[in-house]
Amino acid sequence: MKIRSKARLAAALMLGTMVLIATSIGWADAQVRAAVEQRRQSTTIADALNDMRMVTFEYLLNRRERARLQEQAVWQRLERLFSASVDIRGSSARTLADLRTQTEASHRLFAEVDPTLDRGGGDEIQRRFETQLSSRLLILQQQSLVDAARLIDDSDRLIDATQRRVVFWTVAGLAMMALVTATAAWFFRRDVMDPVARLEGATREVASGNWDFELDVGTQDEFGEMARHFDAMTRALRDSFQQLELSNRELSSLNKELESFSYSVSHDLRSPLRSMDGFSLALIEDYGDKLDEEALDYLHRIRSASQRMGRLIDELLGLARVTRAELRVHDVDLTSMAREMATSIQKTQPERSVRWEIDDGVVVRADRDLIQIALQNLLDNAWKFTSKTAEAVIRVGAKREGADQVCFVADNGAGFDMAYADRLFGAFQRLHHEDDYPGTGIGLAIVQRVFRRHGWPVWAKASLGGGASFFFRTLEPTDERREQGHLAG
Repeated sequence: MKIRSKARLAAALMLGTMVLIATSIGWADAQVRAAVEQRRQSTTIADALNDMRMVTFEYLLNRRERARLQEQAVWQRLERLFSASVDIRGSSARTLADLRTQTEASHRLFAEVDPTLDRGGGDEIQRRFETQLSSRLLILQQQSLVDAARLIDDSDRLIDATQRRVVFWTVAGLAMMALVTATAAWFFRRDVMDPVARLEGATREVASGNWDFELDVGTQDEFGEMARHFDAMTRALRDSFQQLELSNRELSSLNKELESFSYSVSHDLRSPLRSMDGFSLALIEDYGDKLDEEALDYLHRIRSASQRMGRLIDELLGLARVTRAELRVHDVDLTSMAREMATSIQKTQPERSVRWEIDDGVVVRADRDLIQIALQNLLDNAWKFTSKTAEAVIRVGAKREGADQVCFVADNGAGFDMAYADRLFGAFQRLHHEDDYPGTGIGLAIVQRVFRRHGWPVWAKASLGGGASFFFRTLEPTDERREQGHLAG
């Protein structure tokens, strides 16, 4: 049975038990009310009978008409009480019937009493008859009072019994609710908590690397289905990690081959390029006066191409080193590093007038060597792309965004069209012609690779002719799509 079906069944049982308890308590309460009403009526009847007895005594002693009228009023009151619709059953009903019969007989005997006997009227026989009649009347009234007292006692016993039934049904209902609750708790522990505990243990086993662990809860409910999916997931993960391990071995082999290739590039290709550049320079110096302008142009192009090829090789080797370098993370003073680089860059073209704005106190936790490579590329780009700007400004700084620190390098140079921003960090991708701004197109790829090694996102915001800003978040990003304003120019 599904867990949701068991939950519905438990809820239905609990609700049914509550309805049963409420019904039984309501029924018992109605019984108590009826018993209390019966006792109230019995007490009222007993009071009326006592009043009739007192009136009878007064009449028998004084034979006054006022007492006869009072007896008539009490009798009418008793008739109304006997006619009241009170549900009296069992022995109490029989007692009430006898009481009514006795009261009617007492009323008839009262009517037969001679009102003139107290004045000395009548003979001896009449007097004896009146004495017997009075005795009979008082005996009936005394019996009526006894029956009324019995009726009150019956009502009291009925109230006690009804209250006991209320207590019994209440206790029975609470016991049934406790039983249903205990049963539901037992099912919950067996069908929910135990499978959850086994699932938790399975996750610990898998997290510890035991990919052969199989979870089998042995049920057909939701947890059984979850366990089957879990086992399927572990099998898929086991296969995936086996494939990943194989891929890692292949990647390690490829990395070794790449290192060998890099060594060959570094040592075997540089020598021919240096020879091409050197011999071209020798031809220009030794035989330049014997060559025409076209031949000299060819030699200059050979030299330029060989030098560019050397720079490309250096950049590619730098990119490979960034990828393989081991991170050594510590605090890096980005402000001091940027100012040293600015001074060094300014010395390469002292005739240029560039305003450097570098914020104080910019510190990041990073690998110093890799950050130096990334920052050098960003500042070199800013210097290069502001070369045609009359009042060049290059900014380096940081700002807080919540718990994160966002660092930036911004300039007011040539900028670029954001429509081509997706090509910005690709190797050998250029957004400007080499004749306008020379370069290899690898610098920003190196920048992205450095920040990716640190787990930092990097992005740019620019406009064509309006400068460019490059941002990198030095903490875990919370929202990489926040708007960034242009910070230079």
